[in-house]
Amino acid sequence: MLVQKQQVLHDAPGALNHPQQPWQVTVEGDTIVASWKWMDATFFAPQEINDQTRNYTFKARLDDKGKWHEQDTLEKKSSNVGMSGGKIGLGMSSSTFKGKASQKSFSFGAGQDKQTGEVGFIGFKFDTEVVKKAVRDYLTYCGWKKAGMFG
Repeated sequence: MLVQKQQVLHDAPGALNHPQQPWQVTVEGDTIVASWKWMDATFFAPQEINDQTRNYTFKARLDDKGKWHEQDTLEKKSSNVGMSGGKIGLGMSSSTFKGKASQKSFSFGAGQDKQTGEVGFIGFKFDTEVVKKAVRDYLTYCGWKKAGMFG
């Protein structure tokens, strides 16, 4: 049985947000948005300090035909200060990808996790399929079908 679009959207945050998961679900218009700021840290090396932020967003936009359309967004930002040959260097980079993505990664290093304040050896674990599965399972349970990518 197909649950009406407005009810699916209204119930999504309550059904999908749980304290033990590292992402948060919100609703923007006709779209369920699952956002995960999976890395926010300062890493230390003998000649360099590097700030890194990495975000992942999975969107499922509901149409009026009982189907949803998906889009992944991966954002990476990095800035660093380093010393080489007696000179100080500054660097910044930023990248954004939108489309269909599947990624698993684990990052580990000496530094400080800005979210927890933890200093020392820190690690970050990330898997896009964990977020997608939760949203897809919810929509399937509500009687909706996957249509494809945003169009």
